[in-house]
This record gives sequence, structure tokens and C-alpha cells, in this order.
Amino acid sequence: MRIAVLASGSSGNATVVEAGDSAILIDCGLSVRRLEQRAVELQFDLSKLSGIAVTHEHGDHIGGVGALARRYKLPVYMTHGTRVASSFDDQQGLEIREISPHESFKLGQLDVHPAPVPHDAREPCQFVIESQQARVGVLVLEFNHDPGMLDECEYPESVKDRIAGRLGHFNNHQAVQLLSKLHSKCLQHVLAAHISERANDNNLVQRMLQQSLAGTGIAWGVAHQDRVTPWISV
Repeated sequence: MRIAVLASGSSGNATVVEAGDSAILIDCGLSVRRLEQRAVELQFDLSKLSGIAVTHEHGDHIGGVGALARRYKLPVYMTHGTRVASSFDDQQGLEIREISPHESFKLGQLDVHPAPVPHDAREPCQFVIESQQARVGVLVLEFNHDPGMLDECEYPESVKDRIAGRLGHFNNHQAVQLLSKLHSKCLQHVLAAHISERANDNNLVQRMLQQSLAGTGIAWGVAHQDRVTPWISV
């Protein structure tokens, strides 16, 4: 099994997990053209996808789902709350399959296990993907913002409050605190994701990751808005 992030950030998110002859795309906040370009960079054939799983209804996660699903004739999996909160029912030619955030489903050779997560969305979830060979938890760790940089950036105060709120986005320090509780023999690789272009700094995130994971043997990397990550094999 292998996983790669095609894009991560407020302008669009997409992650692909592949095992054997099956692959699933988690979210698609990019246009079809941009996603196809990223797939070429990754040397991944989008026609191999078995379906799209949607985490929640925010535009940077679902903006390209409809167009991609229609072009490649893919079923789209989402919770009832996400479906209600989005405009998918108004789009023609889509096969929407509602899922429970508490019940697993099969997608080709992949077993998909949804898990509810806290966020300012209607019924958000993340996914654990399992095959006969491996099991991958797609909980790419969010290092969204630095609190000081967020305070000083040009966002409206209402946006700052939402980002920093209880159901908003992790700041760097919160992400490091969570990461310190996740250290285990099962944790092999950490990707810092959804890094704000206005309220964070990639170099700062990298330094914090390096310090947090020093001596653990856990590999780490950073997911970017403008390019794909290398494949991570598990």
C-alpha cells in the first residue's frame, strides 16, 4: 500500500491511497485539470481510482469532486450531513453513496473505515484504509498556523476567530502536542499538512517536526499546496 498527497492547503486538498489494483481519492478541492497535472507528476493514472471519499463540505475539499467524478465515472462517498451541507444533490450525473461515520465499507480491494472528527462542518470524518498487506490511517497532521502570525495577518477578525476556534484548525504547538502523544512503534511517517500560506512558515514547521521527532526513527515530511509529495509506502 502507498499514499501520496497531491495538494494540501486552503486552495485545495487531495490525497490518494493505492493498494494492488484499487485506489481511493480522499477529497478533491482542485480542478480536474490541476488534479490531472498533479497525477502526472506523481506518475499515477487517475483511471485506476475506484471512488472518491469526502471528509467534509468545505470548498477546498470538495470543489473538484463533481467534475472529477463525472469525467472518470466514480462513485462519491460522504456522510449524510456532508451531503445535506453541500450542493451535490443539485449536480447531474453523480453517483452519491451515503456512509455512516461509524460503519466501514468496501471499495475494490480496500476496506474503508470512517471515523468522526471535530471540525466546523456538518458531519465531518476521516478515513482509515486497509488492505490485505497494510493499514493506513489517513489523519495527516495539520500544522495550520502560528498563533502570532495569525494575529498579525490580514484576515478579518471573524476568520481569525474561526481558524483559532475549538472546531477550527490546529496551530503548530497543538499539532506538536498531539504528535507527542502518538509516538508508537506503529507510527512510521508523519506529514505536516494544511499549512497556511499567510499565517505560517514552512521552515518553522520543519524545525518543529525535526525537534519533536528527533531520535524516534519516525520519518517526516511536509505536504504543500503547489506540488505533490513523494509516494509513501507502508
